[in-house]
Amino acid sequence: MNNEIEIKLLATPQCTSELLARLNKYRVLQTEVKTLTSVYFDTADRQLMRWGMGLRIRSGDGDNVQTIKTDGISLGGLHQRPEYNCVIQANQPDLSLFDSSIWPAGTNLEHLNSQLYSLFTTSFERQTWLVDLANDTLVEVAFDQGALTAKATEEAICELELELVKGDLSQLFELASDIAEIDGLRHANISKAQRGYMLVAEETPQLKSLKAVKLSDASNSAECLSRIFAAALSHWQYHEQLFVEQHSFAALEQVSLAVQTLHQAGKMFSELGLVECDYLPELRWLRQQFVWLNQASSLYQLTAERGALIKKLPQQRWLYKGLQQQLQALPQPEDVYDLMHSARYCGLMLKITRWLYQAKWQQNKALLEQPFIQIAKQVLQTSWDYLRQSPLAQPHTSADTYIKQATKLRRNLLVGICVGELFDEELRQEFRLPWIDILSGIEELSLFEPLYPLAAEMELEPQQQVEKWIQRKQQSLLDALEFSRQQAFQQIVYW
Repeated sequence: MNNEIEIKLLATPQCTSELLARLNKYRVLQTEVKTLTSVYFDTADRQLMRWGMGLRIRSGDGDNVQTIKTDGISLGGLHQRPEYNCVIQANQPDLSLFDSSIWPAGTNLEHLNSQLYSLFTTSFERQTWLVDLANDTLVEVAFDQGALTAKATEEAICELELELVKGDLSQLFELASDIAEIDGLRHANISKAQRGYMLVAEETPQLKSLKAVKLSDASNSAECLSRIFAAALSHWQYHEQLFVEQHSFAALEQVSLAVQTLHQAGKMFSELGLVECDYLPELRWLRQQFVWLNQASSLYQLTAERGALIKKLPQQRWLYKGLQQQLQALPQPEDVYDLMHSARYCGLMLKITRWLYQAKWQQNKALLEQPFIQIAKQVLQTSWDYLRQSPLAQPHTSADTYIKQATKLRRNLLVGICVGELFDEELRQEFRLPWIDILSGIEELSLFEPLYPLAAEMELEPQQQVEKWIQRKQQSLLDALEFSRQQAFQQIVYW
């Protein structure tokens, strides 16, 4: 058995030459180029996948090698999975060749073997470098270019894998950090096998809502912290992949929300002295890269169905054209794609992955002994006190004040996402619902903001008509917000 530890990076073909130049800086013991073909197997009901296993037969080394990978750790771009290999002469798997201990109790191996069939195939050219690093460390760098084929569908493969052969894990991260300075790379939290399963299923990945992190069955406070950060990172990477595949604006909004969650968690737990987050300045930079999303959301709604929402306004066609121009002036999907493949973005993801994997708080004796519910109550109360002292608690709240407080309110709600699962779900939802309604109402208030600069360019009479229309819309929302606000501040805390 090999306990494979590797960092996966998805690559664009354009970065190949710079990658080669970067590797030439190191002491390379050997290089090799070969063509590999792998056939992946499972049962019709995807039993191996449900067990967290991946089975393949790979040819290209002169022998057929049968490999099964069992469930392991996937964190950021770092993958750690037990791997079992054996040479096989046939093109069909023989599960009896593996150690019997890997199978769940009661597995009928003969029956399972008889149900296996080929699902998909990968075929690619692999160029490898065996890199000699400090502390007697060897890392194999593999660059794969080819295709993944399932039925009549094909997807390109262009990815980089850095596998720790032996030695110091920190050296693996150091090498990855150096390589990550190349534009055109992106961390991969998805394997070739996972991509193949999705291709076979012919299912379009769907958006996922950000849910309260499961903490109630964690063994200690240190594990709770790890789960909170890992959940935010996983949500980020899932929707990043979704955006890259579909250019989905809604997926990008979820990426932004995950980044905000990670930043909020890092900030509040570092203020308590529980963690040290040296990546927070870079996370703030990334958060700023997405500030335009709120404006874009408003513009998408105002221009939907050729401006149906503003059809009763004077000079509707002119307004519609102006809104479209505002939308076109914002970052486009290709700009976001470039951001996600930039060296700075990739370096930040690698830094967070390394920080979370090494998790210094796991050795904090005081943290291991302190019940996490005490920490949860503390951060919830601090967040609640902050909200009660904010402009939202003033007797009269204007539309402008609501809009300016949206970011603070969203961060407050994210605290409940991080630690709220430890408390009664019904009480938690009852407390949070009015605040969620308020945030939703604020987003509706913001909807009309892009119309103001356009109205200012109009003649006086149509300008007044547009502004009165906006004011009527906003007043209706303000009345509803006032009701929700009064209700929200009367709620009994659930912690």
